[in-house]
Amino acid sequence: MPIVYLDMAVSVNLDLNAADATDAIRQLASALVNLPEVTDGAQLIADVLARETVLPTYVGDGVALPHARTDAVTTQVVAVARSQKGVPFGPKGERAHLIVLVGCPRKEVSSYLAFSRVLLRRLRMPKVRAELLTMKEPAKFLQLLELNAEAPAGSAAS
Repeated sequence: MPIVYLDMAVSVNLDLNAADATDAIRQLASALVNLPEVTDGAQLIADVLARETVLPTYVGDGVALPHARTDAVTTQVVAVARSQKGVPFGPKGERAHLIVLVGCPRKEVSSYLAFSRVLLRRLRMPKVRAELLTMKEPAKFLQLLELNAEAPAGSAAS
């Protein structure tokens, strides 16, 4: 069940069990498909999978950020997950333990970029990643990400 955080619905799965990147993307996106902001759940999943095929979204340090600019959502939607064993992402099959899926309306590119900058800044901090890997409560997990920190006014993360 999504949590409302910073005026957006965010799905949190702290025990993701996925065989591969495709499975992880399907699970995360499926957690969002019943939100009113998602107008076409099947298209959201297809767009994120297509984006992953073109350019894998593993960013290093056990983090993957699958995403898509899509007409399947009316506003940005987010699903975050943690996998203790890790999910193979990218051409080298590196293990992602923290996965953040974002669906963003095509017209809101600047909001998405601001959100991604803040998110990546937090996820590049070894201490933050270590805490996220042990956090037990979804709400505290989201607070630790500080998705609204330093985001420009008017962005989806503010």
